[in-house]
Amino acid sequence: MKRISKETRSRLLNALLIFGTIAMVFYFGTKNGNIGDVWITLRSADPYCIAGAFLCWVFFVLFEALVMHCFLHFQHIPIPFGISVNVTLIGLFYSNITPGATGGQPMQVYALRKRGISGGYASSGLAVKFFCYQTALILLSGILWFCNRRFVSGYFWEARWFVYLGFFLNGLTVVGVILIGINRNIVRGIVASLLYLGKKLHLIRDYTAAASRVDAALDDFHSSVYLIARHPLQLLLLLFLSGCELIALMSVIYFVALALGITSCSYGELVTLQFLLQIGASFTPLPGASGAQEGGFYLFFQSIFPADKLLGALLIWRFFTYYLSTLLSLCFGVVTDSVQTIRGRLRKVPTPSGTKSSEGDGIE
Repeated sequence: MKRISKETRSRLLNALLIFGTIAMVFYFGTKNGNIGDVWITLRSADPYCIAGAFLCWVFFVLFEALVMHCFLHFQHIPIPFGISVNVTLIGLFYSNITPGATGGQPMQVYALRKRGISGGYASSGLAVKFFCYQTALILLSGILWFCNRRFVSGYFWEARWFVYLGFFLNGLTVVGVILIGINRNIVRGIVASLLYLGKKLHLIRDYTAAASRVDAALDDFHSSVYLIARHPLQLLLLLFLSGCELIALMSVIYFVALALGITSCSYGELVTLQFLLQIGASFTPLPGASGAQEGGFYLFFQSIFPADKLLGALLIWRFFTYYLSTLLSLCFGVVTDSVQTIRGRLRKVPTPSGTKSSEGDGIE
């Protein structure tokens, strides 16, 4: 009997986790109310507000693409904005279907290299984008929490450790990037100790290969931090765009509430809860932070949405913040990229005269 490959097993497991989460959502729906209320909730949703949620997703994608586009522009690498959007969609798809969003950045580096951009610039751009995203997430979450602290205190007390842990883990990533920029030898020593511990615990098979990969990653991060540190105004612009990207995505919950006739909370209050949910669930090592996002939604918003509308609100919100990204990224990112690759290979097929058609080596 033919054995299933490791890659196939990984894909099956990820699919099982995603569908398992959907099943879990409906299970909690049956426990907390009538499942038939979901259809009524979905039918009664205001279509104009649903369109507003969709526009939030569109702006989220555009601002995320702008971060990478501006970084490459700052490095004097002019590419069409359409390519930046396409690469962004590729990253969204692979981030959504891999544990801890680990598949997004490698596929984006690959996609950029196919378009004539060196791996060093591609890796540096994504490292800077990651740093700006994490920094903007921490800053905006902290500011909104402080500004709405009285409102927030009554909504997530049961999940406070979930939020505290999110701030701690996200903060560690930002501090790590800063340490690499200041003195990467400190980080190299810490990572080397962790790798050695992993070797002793038989968690790492090839210590030398793992250390080599870590050194290469640290060099890429150091180069990216050095590139952007020389131009603080450029960094501020990328931080601003990352903040706009986050605000666009976090605003979906406001339009979901309006669509279902919920007006008891202001825009700022709803977005604050959404930011705190995002920072708490962002490091869940499952595709799309599945489970943590859905469970967190129940904890944070069960007092805002009536019991008969809570599951419907969750499904609409999750559709626009996860499933829509996965589906449209697959259609307009991955499939488009695959078609372009096939066309490129066809252009290499010998013509009847025995010659080969030319293919540009630069950016398409």
